[in-house]
Amino acid sequence: MTLDSLLSLPDGEKPLDITVVDNLSSDNSRETALSRPGVRLIANRRNTGLARANNLGADHSRGESLFFLNPDATVTPGCIDTLTAFAGEHPDAALLGPGTVGADGTHRSTARTWPSLSSVAARRTPFGVTGLGRSVADRHLHSFPPTAPAKVPWLVGAALWLTPRGRSTVGLMNPAYFLYFEDVEWCWRAWTKRMEVWYVPEARVIHECRRQSAGFPGRAAVHHFVSMLRFFLHHPSALLGKGPGPR
Repeated sequence: MTLDSLLSLPDGEKPLDITVVDNLSSDNSRETALSRPGVRLIANRRNTGLARANNLGADHSRGESLFFLNPDATVTPGCIDTLTAFAGEHPDAALLGPGTVGADGTHRSTARTWPSLSSVAARRTPFGVTGLGRSVADRHLHSFPPTAPAKVPWLVGAALWLTPRGRSTVGLMNPAYFLYFEDVEWCWRAWTKRMEVWYVPEARVIHECRRQSAGFPGRAAVHHFVSMLRFFLHHPSALLGKGPGPR
C-alpha cells in the first residue's frame, strides 16, 4: 500500500530512495519490499520497537528530508511537493504532519493537544462517556481544523516529515520508547529546542487510525501504559496539559 503509492507518484515527486525496516513481521512485508524496484529492505532479527526501527531506516537513507510512514499509509500525489515547499518557507520547522483522511474520504486529524491526565481518562475510562469527558476528548483530538496550517503541540506518528534542520537540532526518535509516545516526546523535544511542529492539512495521506492499545489486557496496551508512564515521569507538567509550544 505505502510502497505502491510512493512508487506511483509523478517522477518529479518520487522520493530519492525508499527504505523499509521490517521488525520481524509475521506477514508478507519482506517479500513485498523485495519485489518493489529500488526499495531498500532492512530485516531485523527481532522486534526492536518503532523508534529504533525508524532511526535505523533514517541512518540508511540518503535524503536530506525524511518522511516516516506507517505501512498502512497511502501517500497521495502532491503530498511530498506540498511538504517540501512548506518546509522551505518555514526554516524553524522541525516536524510536519500531513492531513489524513480515511478510505471513505473522512478527515482524520493527527494534530493533538498535550496528553493530560484528564484527556487520558476521557479516552480510556468511563469518564469518557460523560458530557465533560466527551468535551475533554473532543478538545484533545479536534482542536485544529483541517482548513489551514497550524502550529500544534504534537502530531501522531503515522506520517511525520523531518526537516534537515530538525534532524540536526532535534535529532531522531527517542529509542527508550518501544511503542507509543515516541511521537509525543519527539515533538516535545522539538519545541524545547526552539523549533516548530506544524500540521499541514493541504498535504494528504490516506490512513485509517486503529487504536490497538484501546483494549486491555494486551501487549499493545501494556506498551502504551509503559510509554505513557515514562513520558509523564520525565514531563510531569503534561499531567495538567502544560507543555512547550502552542496551547
